[in-house]
Amino acid sequence: MSSRIWLVAILTAVPAALWAQPRTVSLPWWDNPLASGLTLTDSQRTRIQEIVREYRDQLANLRTETDQAEAALEAVFNDEVVDQRRGTAAIDRLARTRADLTRAVSEMTLKLRAVLTPQQWQELQRRGEEGARGGRAAGGAIPSLTLTPRATSNKK
Repeated sequence: MSSRIWLVAILTAVPAALWAQPRTVSLPWWDNPLASGLTLTDSQRTRIQEIVREYRDQLANLRTETDQAEAALEAVFNDEVVDQRRGTAAIDRLARTRADLTRAVSEMTLKLRAVLTPQQWQELQRRGEEGARGGRAAGGAIPSLTLTPRATSNKK
């Protein structure tokens, strides 16, 4: 009987955990109202645009790969007969694509951070924390860290 309870718990928890992954669709911090008033110079704005252009295609491709990996794993869960090998491969692919996506977003954000002065960065963090308390940003993080590639890949 306890093995049935365990099986039901796993079958309920795994799909719930998959769908619980964050899907923040927010403006990138450099276009976000939180960034207005940071007194970015023209050269900072230009550099930010260059960095975003540099990563745009890569982020769009990684987002597509992640979406496809999620769909493949969902298909495994929806099969009448579970194929453990196919499921493990789908899980590995999804983990790899999410890691690649996280790495690219983090690298881009680090480059964007390097464009800002320490004072601008501190101000952006302060505004992000205030926005989180007011319900405008997710998880209390600054907007740059809640940035999703989906949000940047749709910008032209």
